[in-house]
Amino acid sequence: MKRMKQMKRVLQAAGICLLVAVAVGEADAQPSAQEVAARVERHYNRVETLAADFVQRYTLGRTTLVESGRVYFKKPGRMRWEYNSPEEKLFLTDGKYAYLYVPSEAQVRRTPLKQAPEWQAALALLLGRAKLRRLFARLQLVSVDRADSAVRWQLRGTARSEKQGFHHIWFDLNQRYQLLRLEIQQLDGSLVEFHFRRWEENPALATDLFRLRVPPGTAWIDEGGS
Repeated sequence: MKRMKQMKRVLQAAGICLLVAVAVGEADAQPSAQEVAARVERHYNRVETLAADFVQRYTLGRTTLVESGRVYFKKPGRMRWEYNSPEEKLFLTDGKYAYLYVPSEAQVRRTPLKQAPEWQAALALLLGRAKLRRLFARLQLVSVDRADSAVRWQLRGTARSEKQGFHHIWFDLNQRYQLLRLEIQQLDGSLVEFHFRRWEENPALATDLFRLRVPPGTAWIDEGGS
């Protein structure tokens, strides 16, 4: 009888250990890069408008240019980047054209969106228009587990060809699959980074916000045809 009780306790303990091991294994199981990409896409497919503060860094060799401001997104295909430092300027898309207005130069440059650099398609992710698995030849995933960082996942995409104008793009994502940082390694060796914070999802944004209005006398320059 004593041996039977001991055996019973051993079996119970073994069963508990097995359950714990299974639970830990499930908790530690990592999603694939394709699964994380799909979750990011689903997240932004459910959002109609977005707003955030941003910092943009452009680095080539030892030279780095840092700019910052506020950005707005609205489906379908609309973006408004209000730069306020170090120079005031506005970059806007209306679904058909991209416009760059620099008040100090008193001119607007207009480019058809279809002729924009293909790495900008990564930003279309925020408008629910990007399929990451189609944009890249390969996706890799890194799990980030640091108490001092809001980043949970880093998704790395490799270009399909040099015609896309970049080598790699990194997406830093938080636990909710929100984009915190975007880094583009371009063919000329330069790096373009966008850091986002204070995301607002589905704020009320008027369509008029995405119409370009400039003072009379501003010069218009069409680039890449019309």
